[in-house]
Amino acid sequence: MNETPLNFEPKNALEETAQLRCNRCNKPITPATAVLTETGYRCHDCVREQQRVFDTTKKSDPVLGFVIAALISFAGSWLAGLLGFFTILVAPGIGTLIMNAVRMAVNRRRGKALNTAILIGAVLGALPMLIAAILPILRGSGPLLTGGINLLPLIWRVVYAVLVSSSAYAQARGLKI
Repeated sequence: MNETPLNFEPKNALEETAQLRCNRCNKPITPATAVLTETGYRCHDCVREQQRVFDTTKKSDPVLGFVIAALISFAGSWLAGLLGFFTILVAPGIGTLIMNAVRMAVNRRRGKALNTAILIGAVLGALPMLIAAILPILRGSGPLLTGGINLLPLIWRVVYAVLVSSSAYAQARGLKI
């Protein structure tokens, strides 16, 4: 009663024998390794090769993007403690300003290394003012001695760092805010 038919094959064996072909190089691929694109299934090699076409950066572009992002982010971080709630409105605009300035400086070239450099530059540009706000609290001087703890400027600087870096990176990746 528990006999299996002679033509029975396990599901995994069927998946491994089912063959697709890459629509670019015609190499046989399995459903597990196939990448679905708008034009059909492709192998990983063809997808990587196609993505390399879009990386147009020069060697100096990530350095230039990092410097511009760090400088603009640092300038904006001066205002973050003073603006209070309005930091939520201003920080994404500064992230957009960073991306537009970098895009203009590198002649609209793009690439993963440039995106990463913009993100790191935006974070590191916001850090000095954030560290300057944290140090008096860590040393025990300042508002903690008088009993009145005013952490709002510190909180707004953290909010600024998160919003400006995520906005700049999202703009660099091509997402529109």
